[in-house]
Amino acid sequence: MFSIIICLIAPPVIAIQVSNYFTRDVLREQAAKNARESLDVANLFVTHLFNTMIYMTNNIQFDNETTTVMKKLGQQPLDPAQLVLDGKYMTNKLETLVFSTDHVYMSVLLPNNAYFTNYSGSEFDPLKFRSEPWFPKLDRLTDYDILWVGSHPNYIQSRSKASPYMITIARVLKSGNSQPYAYLILSVEAQMINDFFNKYAPTQKMALTDSAGKILAGTDNDQIGTTFAYADTITDPLKPKFLMVDHQEYILLNESILFSGWHLVSLISYENAIGKIQNIRTNDYLAQFVFLLIFIVFLFWIINRITKPLIVLAKVASNVNLGTLSVRADIHGSDEIGRLGRVFNQMLDRIESMIDQITEEQTRKRKLELELLQAQINPHFFFNLLNSIRMKIRMRGDIESADIISSLSKLLRMTINRNNEFVPVHLEADTVRHYVKLMNVRHNQKIQFEESIASNVLLEEIPRLTIQPFIENAFIHGLNQKYGHIVLSIWKDENYLFISVKDDGVGIGVQRMTDLQKSLKREENSRINGIGLKNVYDRLTMVYGTSFKMDIHSDVHKGTEIRIKLPLTGKGEVYHV
Repeated sequence: MFSIIICLIAPPVIAIQVSNYFTRDVLREQAAKNARESLDVANLFVTHLFNTMIYMTNNIQFDNETTTVMKKLGQQPLDPAQLVLDGKYMTNKLETLVFSTDHVYMSVLLPNNAYFTNYSGSEFDPLKFRSEPWFPKLDRLTDYDILWVGSHPNYIQSRSKASPYMITIARVLKSGNSQPYAYLILSVEAQMINDFFNKYAPTQKMALTDSAGKILAGTDNDQIGTTFAYADTITDPLKPKFLMVDHQEYILLNESILFSGWHLVSLISYENAIGKIQNIRTNDYLAQFVFLLIFIVFLFWIINRITKPLIVLAKVASNVNLGTLSVRADIHGSDEIGRLGRVFNQMLDRIESMIDQITEEQTRKRKLELELLQAQINPHFFFNLLNSIRMKIRMRGDIESADIISSLSKLLRMTINRNNEFVPVHLEADTVRHYVKLMNVRHNQKIQFEESIASNVLLEEIPRLTIQPFIENAFIHGLNQKYGHIVLSIWKDENYLFISVKDDGVGIGVQRMTDLQKSLKREENSRINGIGLKNVYDRLTMVYGTSFKMDIHSDVHKGTEIRIKLPLTGKGEVYHV
């Protein structure tokens, strides 16, 4: 059933993945095109708004009557009567220009501090423009230049809540002697642009930025005045930029606004850009899934009628679950069900065999525990007694004998102490040194002991008394308790710790090597009865499982090397004794 379902599901899933792979570039191109079209419309709106603002300032600059009035009213000293007579004309002129456009504010400042506006002077004093940092720049402009001031807080108090920001441009009008006779400041509420962005493309985040990347208007008022986060990623304004934002792919677009040096930027989620196409594909996939589900249900119904004999096998499995391992499935035949019954019976046979094997291993484990417990008889008595003997001998001046007893005490403490089953390599090496020292005292023939321990393994932990049995085996069997060399080497790589004990003794013959291998594997026909190597082998196997390896290499009359490989991580169940 599983194979059938896989065969049914795999082809459409693979087809979907292949389709997604080959259509990905087309979808990305179409998504970028759709986003570009929306940005083009927004560009038209913003460009039209700026052109309207430029037209208003041009209308004042190139209207002869208006120019004459501004020059006359701007003379020094200010004539109050003339200001009253011609001031009404200027006010009507400004109101007429902005009549067709909402929320546009126009100010005309004259050199003698006279001014005209289309808004109430109680809302804002236009003379405050002179204190703005951008105002001195106007005197350096020509008649045809425009100062694109940018975005700033709304200075019309009654509108500051509804539209917190304004976008302003400014111009200077100069006479033939290049002296300014009027300053034009024109502002529009940025909310006009914001509302258009939100209504026309609600899923597309648009923003108007200046040449430095500062946001002048956009879908989020909180970002106005800040720098557009992805301005530096735009390398080619004509090409869309795909980038990841919060683990989601976005399309970044950029377009220039004519005359101003400003830009329109757009950031839209790739998923939103292809939302309609994805909905169609999702509905298609859903329909396929529903029909596939109906077919699978029908298939289950047919298979269930064919596989009724499996109910019998299930009853047998239930009895096994209750602990009755002697039960067997009485199913015959050469078909799949018959073979399944035979395999089930074989599985029960193997389970019984494994239980017997586990029982034997537990028995061996308890035997090892008893062997090691024998070494723990009254340890404090031995330590205290040895320390007392050592102090008496040392007080009599026999320093050498006192050191020997000290080594014996430390070796016994390491052997008997079971507080920590794992010890650092440097402590295990100290145990080996004390052991070799004692062996040299015991026998007339001195052992020449060498060690090569890498500095980066000293703090690695290994099971207690891992190396000492190998040293003892090399001395007793390899060197026959005579003079010779024993070399201890410890190093590691990225994953494993390696320990090598090598002697230059008599070596091991082929037959004895075979018996030794059988002994380590606990085979019954082994001729070797020693427990040293077998004890270490069993302990390390219980600790590390199959990750532990022991290799024995020997040449007759040349020597023997025992090398073990211990994993640095991933220990199995820790063996406690």
